[in-house]
Amino acid sequence: MHIVFNGVVEDSRVLKCAWSLGNAGWDVLVCGARPNLHDDSLRIGYSRIDRVHLKIVVKQMGIAKILRALKYYRRRFVIKYMPAREPVIPNFSRSFATLKPIALSLKPHVIHAHDYTALPVAGALVEYLATQGHITKLVYDAHEYVPGVSHLNQPLRNVYTREEKKYAAKSAAILSVSEGMSELLIPHLEITQRPELVANDPLFDGQQPSTRNIRTDCKIDSQVPLLVYSGAVAPQRGLATVLRALPSLPGVHLALIANPKNQTVIDLQNQFSEVKDRFHVLPYVPNSELVSYLSLADIGLIPIHHKLNHEISLITKFGEYMQAKLPIVVSDVKTMGAEVRRLGNGEVFVAEDVDDFTQVVKKVLANRHRYQSVYTDAVLQERSWERQAENLVRIYNRIATVSPLPRQHLPFNVVSAAH
Repeated sequence: MHIVFNGVVEDSRVLKCAWSLGNAGWDVLVCGARPNLHDDSLRIGYSRIDRVHLKIVVKQMGIAKILRALKYYRRRFVIKYMPAREPVIPNFSRSFATLKPIALSLKPHVIHAHDYTALPVAGALVEYLATQGHITKLVYDAHEYVPGVSHLNQPLRNVYTREEKKYAAKSAAILSVSEGMSELLIPHLEITQRPELVANDPLFDGQQPSTRNIRTDCKIDSQVPLLVYSGAVAPQRGLATVLRALPSLPGVHLALIANPKNQTVIDLQNQFSEVKDRFHVLPYVPNSELVSYLSLADIGLIPIHHKLNHEISLITKFGEYMQAKLPIVVSDVKTMGAEVRRLGNGEVFVAEDVDDFTQVVKKVLANRHRYQSVYTDAVLQERSWERQAENLVRIYNRIATVSPLPRQHLPFNVVSAAH
């Protein structure tokens, strides 16, 4: 049973874990979240994805109004007369109430918590199942390093850290997405055993041809220089640096594969309207087709700012750009900057430095094939999800003391469970 508090389909790591474990013989249920009232079910390979709306414990409107009024007056009293209280985990009670009957029915060998947000609920479910006579192993999959998560305020960061330490001590396995994160997690979680590395690398063999063409979507031909950025968009992702450089890169276009309704995307479009004819916001493509879609660009961009989690991560798009055989232009964050220098598959620029970025892009465009030549099959197989999945399956079989028979591999496709 995998737990993640997002819509699942946009989370390539969760999808790849479920797909690989299903192919390896495990029966996997992924429980994700839906923002609306309608639950739905999907499949990827042999694994099922149930996206559920979290229960509201009190549903009657009249009672809810009374409780809200009581909370209002209680809050005024507490603020005025009582000391500050530690915040609670957001939506914990609702999440636990929703997932408890599912866990009780399934009685899983393993509950896999994806990221710090899912860990408190996953840990509580493991404890609850133990009271019902069923022993379940807990896997904590640390996607981010909590002290470096910038959108958490310090009190909430403290609460999540407390829960991390509590359940890290009870976990049968702790997974990390990079060696740098593993180093930091040892003192942070107060553990003695190093977290096991399962990097979020892209598929090598499971990719499929894209039904879309990135250059057609940008309305440009094959001769036009095209930079691409794929993934989450926020100010610290550094796209303003790229757009400030475009006037000094005549004829060069930028494709941004992102949610067009994202507020940062909208702000960038408004702020840099003078290059709007060369700035293309494109909708997401299915994860199984992303590498094929990216491959027709000229350079993959990772212009992120210096933030703690950025320094220690080898993010998903790094591997996706590699599998697409794109030269990579990355800011001088520690882990990815070092990897580009080691492989020679791109160039590193000083984060937020527009002039340095401009010069680096010109250098790469002038000799793209030299950077692409490092992408041998051996290099790409080493940086592949298939290699990481071997370790993931080995961990599962070890902690659950079972070894399911592998199945014939199904394609990496997300489809309706009705299919």
